[in-house]
Amino acid sequence: MRYLLLFVLVVSLVGILMISDAFAQDVIPSWVKNTAGWWATDAISETEFVNAIEFLVKENIIQVNVSQTPQLPDWLVNNAGWWAARIFTNSDFDFDPEYVKKRIYTSFPQCMAGRTVQMGYVVSCPEVTYNSYGLRGGEFEAEKPDNTYRIFAVGGSSTFGRGVDNSETWPAYLQQIINEKITDKEIEVINAGFPQAASKVEHGLIKIKLSSFDPDLIIMYDGWNDSNQHDVEETLQNWERVCKLGKDEGFNTIIIVQPLAFTGHRVLTEQEAINGIINLPYLQKSQQYVDGFKELESCSKTIDFRGIFDYVQEPIFFDDGHTLGFGNKIIAENVFSVIAPNFGKTYSVIHNNLSSENNMPETGVVYAVGADLSGRNFDNLNLQNAVFDKADLSNTSFKNTNIDGARFVFANLNNSNLLDQIDLSNINLAGVDLSNTNLKGKNLSGTILTGTNLTNTILTEADLTNAVLTGAILTGANLENAVLTNVILKNCVGHHICVS
Repeated sequence: MRYLLLFVLVVSLVGILMISDAFAQDVIPSWVKNTAGWWATDAISETEFVNAIEFLVKENIIQVNVSQTPQLPDWLVNNAGWWAARIFTNSDFDFDPEYVKKRIYTSFPQCMAGRTVQMGYVVSCPEVTYNSYGLRGGEFEAEKPDNTYRIFAVGGSSTFGRGVDNSETWPAYLQQIINEKITDKEIEVINAGFPQAASKVEHGLIKIKLSSFDPDLIIMYDGWNDSNQHDVEETLQNWERVCKLGKDEGFNTIIIVQPLAFTGHRVLTEQEAINGIINLPYLQKSQQYVDGFKELESCSKTIDFRGIFDYVQEPIFFDDGHTLGFGNKIIAENVFSVIAPNFGKTYSVIHNNLSSENNMPETGVVYAVGADLSGRNFDNLNLQNAVFDKADLSNTSFKNTNIDGARFVFANLNNSNLLDQIDLSNINLAGVDLSNTNLKGKNLSGTILTGTNLTNTILTEADLTNAVLTGAILTGANLENAVLTNVILKNCVGHHICVS
């Protein structure tokens, strides 16, 4: 099976050269993205993926202007994570290390609490209006007009649009895109999202209410609320019930599993990682949803959106999972790419407006998200600001390596000597398993340890000044004589120093 996939991979990538004009028009065939997606979902190994691409480059079948970084070994510059980023963005993909420090805010919490005046200033609250049917947005006719295609967007607060105006929800953006791209047909998108709604409630809403409005398409944008309210099998059964109802009532149903902070291969901002750490259980459940798609025989389409923000180098989530207008527009673009064929259109989403001012080719930041670099030797390399999120770095060597500002979020550091360095300051070790590790006397000042497993870890005399331990597991950790000045301990567990 893998040899077949590899053959298809080669054939698919050959097409990149032949469709360069389509790339210039931001219209990338889905099979090109799927090529890199096979690696991202473990359908093919890293070695198979990289070997196939290297062969195509060597034979001059494809040409990609890869940044020249002679001080770095070829196996690092051309790792699978970097190649996937280049393919998905149709660019050289220069990573901007500055965006991870950006933060985004909304006035929604103050508005919900009724605090519309802060320090003498009037807080601008999102515009939220309802129509006569109790749904968010403008009025629509109960009886569908002739020659109209009616779409209902169903989901929880992510669909309803927490923290944004009526015009900035993803269903509203979808309507805007449709109006621009499809001019020969009347299509209306109606927002039927409700805060805290999950698949069981949504099934009831669709069956009792929405089906009476003669829908042509129901889009269920789900996952987050279901992961907290239902077991996986119940969720799958609820989705299948809606799809069967659609077959009986004459409407199509699309099931979309939504993204959250730690899904996909997205490099999170520091704000996103801290806020999103409470949703780690969603990683496993969302994978079970996708694995269960095969049980949804009555559904028109089942789509995995968990990676749609992977290469967007701007903040997306303002809290533990909600998006503002920028993120909602990306969701809408991806939804449109799914439904466009229904109207004889093709549409591909690409985000290649990436900043390179902080990442010139001669000093390029290493991007190795999700890459298998086990057993590699990084000795004496300049890996400043390098990105190794979710990478396999087991059995690796980092002697005399510059790792200032580097990220190892959820990386596998088993049997790596990375932690032998005395100075581990200002790096990102969020989500890493550091249990039973001896970090005595280490400089961890400014280091991000969000969600890190520090069970039975020796931290005696370690400098944790300004370190971030939000959500960290400190059961059995020894912090005797550790410097804890300005350390952030919110929602860490297992130790008396933790605060809620």
